[in-house]
Amino acid sequence: MKTEIKAALILLFASVIWGIAMAVQRIAGNYLQPMTFNACRFTLAAVVVLPIAFIDSSKSKTPIKKNELLPGALLGLALFFSALFQQIGVGESGAGKAGFLTALYVVLVPVCGIFFKKKTQFTTWLALILALPALYLLCVPKGEKFFLAPSDAAVLLGSVGWTAHILLTDTFVKKISPLKLCGVQFASAAVFNWVGAALTETIALENISKMLMPIAYCGILSTGFGFVAQGIGQKGCRPALASLIMSLEAVFSLLGGVLLLGERLGTRALIGCGLMFLAVLLAQTGELAGLRKHPEETPNAGCKDK
Repeated sequence: MKTEIKAALILLFASVIWGIAMAVQRIAGNYLQPMTFNACRFTLAAVVVLPIAFIDSSKSKTPIKKNELLPGALLGLALFFSALFQQIGVGESGAGKAGFLTALYVVLVPVCGIFFKKKTQFTTWLALILALPALYLLCVPKGEKFFLAPSDAAVLLGSVGWTAHILLTDTFVKKISPLKLCGVQFASAAVFNWVGAALTETIALENISKMLMPIAYCGILSTGFGFVAQGIGQKGCRPALASLIMSLEAVFSLLGGVLLLGERLGTRALIGCGLMFLAVLLAQTGELAGLRKHPEETPNAGCKDK
């Protein structure tokens, strides 16, 4: 029991870090363009995770092979697009709303599992039905029939990207060490962002120096430490409890926006947040039910990075 309590606290700490990262990303967005910021954060993440991956490979006598680089690069590409759209949208959408819009991926992952010949639970379809009015309340202002702000659309595209990223991870992680995958994908995402920033953005070193703390927070804590904490926490925690704790990430993004940025959501948006949180819980319930029936499958966790 003590071991599970420690594991649960580690997961809770990781969820707090991931949630607050939304507010930190919004702060950084005032000074750095999206790809420049992401290039810096994923470079730091790679610096943190790659040495751990090499040490782990040395101990297990399984060095990183050439045929393991392509899966990592593909995940890095998915990570590049997902983080890019999220960073583009979080500035205008706000940390709280962006956190709950991003949480849509928790619902989409088991739904899209049908394309990978995985059985989708009834509760998953209920979660999807519940997510639709949640999106409407979060995105469409009162009095409008249908309106989707470009920033909200960007965050939603990011959520679709996270869905693809997790499904790809679930495919590759069965054959390749998670540490190797994460190390290579963080390095790949960093390269993609540096190239994109060099071609389309103005890389201002002065602004980078001003944003060293947000970059360090997102690169070292949210991405690097977050991955390690997730691995330790899930290993010592029951799946149901682990899923519930990690679902709190969106709640902490809302709290982070309120406490750090003074964000305020109206009653309509808060109801949307509540419905989305219920949808996330339902989707997680469906995933866990599927695991009990098919224990040979693994949860769609992936390398967490928000």
